[in-house]
Amino acid sequence: MDQVGESGTRNREFEKKFTREMLISNLVPANTPAPILLDIGGHRGESVKFLRKLFPASVIHSFEPFSAAFAELRLLEDERTRCHNLAVSDVDGTIDFYANAISHTNSVFRVNPGSKDSLFFEEQRKRGAAVPEHMFNRRMEASSVRLDSFCEKHRIEHVDVLKLDVQGAERRVLDGAQQLLRATDNIVLEIMFFDYYEHQASFLEIESVLYPADFRLFSISDISNNPMNGRTDWAEVIYRRTSRP
Repeated sequence: MDQVGESGTRNREFEKKFTREMLISNLVPANTPAPILLDIGGHRGESVKFLRKLFPASVIHSFEPFSAAFAELRLLEDERTRCHNLAVSDVDGTIDFYANAISHTNSVFRVNPGSKDSLFFEEQRKRGAAVPEHMFNRRMEASSVRLDSFCEKHRIEHVDVLKLDVQGAERRVLDGAQQLLRATDNIVLEIMFFDYYEHQASFLEIESVLYPADFRLFSISDISNNPMNGRTDWAEVIYRRTSRP
């Protein structure tokens, strides 16, 4: 509460010393020769560019199932960046995948046209306009892989940073990475709380997998608050394995 404790002072001191980039870059010791990074939800390469800047010596595996976005992501491929036109989930095979007009909202979950947290849908309702169905939920099949299967095939025995941005499907990715979690040091992922999709995630959903695997919350590194109703839509969080070397 206001004027109780010293959180305001501590936060101001924190902001002088740490940025989101610093928090993430500090996850891997500077003397690590070639950190292994898994970028789940690569989209058009935004996170590849970000991770390359923080970890210039890293080897990055980036995954993106949507062909149009993958075509741009693949332009970044080189000897240290390997791009895979795959979804990552708890399935080896094919899964349903839903494409939207705004491609970074594509997901294994359908957009919820009755969303009360979506600024776009609220604007449509105020105008008395119907939801433009052609813009959302175009179902397609995507090739999918479990991280356990992928890493076994590619002989990846240790992961320095696992980054997840998969529009609410983080639990499915983690369920397909039970063995890999034992060899992963850090996880950076988004947890989405708003009702934009037909599935809403939670800390409980994520931590029911990560706690038994010896991961603990380290930081809330980014947050998106809703200007329409005041709720928190999503948070980017960092988990670290407590038994890491």
